[in-house]
Amino acid sequence: MVRKITPRTLGEILAEARNKRYINLDEAAKDLNIPFRYLEALEHNNFKDLPDKKNLKAILKKYGLYLKLDFSNLWQLLKNDKNFYSLNKYKKVENKYFTSWPKLIRKLSIIVVIGAVLFFLGLKVEQIFSPPILEINYPYDGLIVNTRQIELSGRSEKEVELIINNKEIFVDDGGNFETIIDLQKGLNLIKISAKKRYSRTIEQEIRLLFKD
Repeated sequence: MVRKITPRTLGEILAEARNKRYINLDEAAKDLNIPFRYLEALEHNNFKDLPDKKNLKAILKKYGLYLKLDFSNLWQLLKNDKNFYSLNKYKKVENKYFTSWPKLIRKLSIIVVIGAVLFFLGLKVEQIFSPPILEINYPYDGLIVNTRQIELSGRSEKEVELIINNKEIFVDDGGNFETIIDLQKGLNLIKISAKKRYSRTIEQEIRLLFKD
């Protein structure tokens, strides 16, 4: 009966060469400055724990020279192993679909940050150009009075330019203002406008009827 000879694997050749030189695996890893797990994976043909093809080739070449083995034969043995090709295919898929996640997350983070900055700037621009508030406490529109003068009071924002009947009125730090309005007999129209430095102008009108 003819005995079938099974070809030696890459791992068996590496382990045999190392043992002939009386070098343990931990010593080899330290001498070569290669992670112990990579050398162990090579000698056990455990391709799932090996790095990508480019780094694996460099590691195998360095280890082969260390053991005085021909690198071309070692590399050919590795390429002929069907498990190596299935692993290589898996790593390509992994790199394409899984390692892209950090890049995607970074891009999304940048987009979120830029969006937040633009939103913040938009709010600031809106605050700059939007008209100030303008509330009239007294008098209200359509009021009938029997005095020649009336006190007009209200609230806006500090540092606004407040104009009542073409006259600029002082506004305190709280945005409050008040002034005396002289009335004429009959219908009186009071025009009030307010604007900040770069904002749009807001206007109101109050009609008062003065009956003597």
